[in-house]
Amino acid sequence: MHYLDNSVLKPETVISALLAECPSFAKLADIEEGTYSVLGDFAIYLRDGITNNTLQADGLESAFAFLNKMGASDDLEVQNQLVVGILEILADTDESTSAAKRKLEGRALELFDRTLSGWNKA
Repeated sequence: MHYLDNSVLKPETVISALLAECPSFAKLADIEEGTYSVLGDFAIYLRDGITNNTLQADGLESAFAFLNKMGASDDLEVQNQLVVGILEILADTDESTSAAKRKLEGRALELFDRTLSGWNKA
């Protein structure tokens, strides 16, 4: 079940939506931290789960569904949270990059491709 539709995903609701849609991460999240810190922790959780093959299929699907929802948001701050908080970290390993390329769609995939291009030009 998806917690929020694209029209109401705003910067201030991203963390509550993440915790609702990704319950396996919600158990580990320190919500006292700021938004970008929580998103960074989620990205590390996702990257490491993909790289080490420790993330269950339903957790992987819900995570990427949430990332696609973030990408589909018309709010530029939500898109920035996606890129800076999550996509840059998913670009860290070949495994997480490959999974992201397979699972991301639409604007989320476009943002990830731009993130990868930026890394390759550095």
